[in-house]
Amino acid sequence: MRVLFFGMLGTLTRLPLAALLAADVELCALVLPAEIVPPFELVDNGRSSHQSITPIRPQPPALNLLAMDQLPSPLAQAAVRGVPAFAVRQLAAAETVATLATLKPDLICVSCFPHRLPPAILNLPRLGCLNVHPSLLPRFRGPVPLFWALRSGVPETGVTVHFMDENFDTGDVALQRPFPLPDGITHAELETQLAQIGADLLVDAVQKAAVGTLPRQIQPPGFTSDPWPQDSDFALDTGWSARHAYNFMRGTTNWERPYSVQVDGRRVWLKTAVAFDPEGHLPQPMIRQDGAVLLQFAPGILTAQPLVN
Repeated sequence: MRVLFFGMLGTLTRLPLAALLAADVELCALVLPAEIVPPFELVDNGRSSHQSITPIRPQPPALNLLAMDQLPSPLAQAAVRGVPAFAVRQLAAAETVATLATLKPDLICVSCFPHRLPPAILNLPRLGCLNVHPSLLPRFRGPVPLFWALRSGVPETGVTVHFMDENFDTGDVALQRPFPLPDGITHAELETQLAQIGADLLVDAVQKAAVGTLPRQIQPPGFTSDPWPQDSDFALDTGWSARHAYNFMRGTTNWERPYSVQVDGRRVWLKTAVAFDPEGHLPQPMIRQDGAVLLQFAPGILTAQPLVN
């Protein structure tokens, strides 16, 4: 079975792609958005920017690593296995669709690709298109589900492999696996954990699709897609638990945004979370102590580093 893979250069693409290659799935090509591919990697060296799709000449990795999931990028994985790679600028262009059609994919797999696939591409493979999404759909649709899961304070998230339709993250669910959120997990740690779960689920989904046993279940109505976070979405609420505030701050430091919280009618700016006491109680809403700020939440105490001492 021939699989066409769409992705990016990060962990949420690298690990699922590595898992498919390790499982000896036949990858007919890797497709990446042109804006993330260095010009020197393109066959035309970036000169034909008017083309809707351009072949990529991946640079082979300098290290002879045995494990596919240790290779530094999806392009390195493609180079080692001799998988053709393409940079796409216009997905709906006739040139793009014609080029991908010549690959004769039986299935399209997507993990972390940032653009919507048009109907002409969705309809190319006979078995449909599968997407790896790092949440338990239908909750936390959209481009940044990890942020919204942490902001909501849910005790667990997970990964969904779903069939793709013309909208983002709304297609029928095929496979899901939950992941309990440990206290203090960072974005990088969470992304890696979910990428590995997604890798396992995607291999399972591809193997089931090949023999016609992959389930599919319609997503329930009433759910919407979460937007890109605004500065106001980094504000803390003292009505949260201290655990909730701590885990939100720890898991979203990759955004490099300051956090704010209202205390006694004034706004306090925070940089990083240091610790939390789940049941602690302060004699007043906020105490400054040894360069840190202790804040009363409901319940518990959050200890944080202020943005400015």
